Amino acid sequence: MTPFNRLLGERIRRLIVAQGRTQESVAVEAGIATSTLGFLLKGQNSTINTVLSVMVALKAPAAMMAEIYADFAEHQREGAYG
Repeated sequence: MTPFNRLLGERIRRLIVAQGRTQESVAVEAGIATSTLGFLLKGQNSTINTVLSVMVALKAPAAMMAEIYADFAEHQREGAYG
């Protein structure tokens, strides 16, 4: 688990809560298993397909996607991207 993965999981968890959604409903809409979403929310490694599927299911704003990219770039420069 890397700092970036933990931050990503927390961002997505906050978005789910803010939308009043359940993990199950997001997973179904994203076409992934609930356990896969759970791994993502816990900060475990996830595929880019999983992350993007969840972001689409949540209709994540472009600004959030830009923040995630900036976080990844920062952690990569620091060598903490895993």
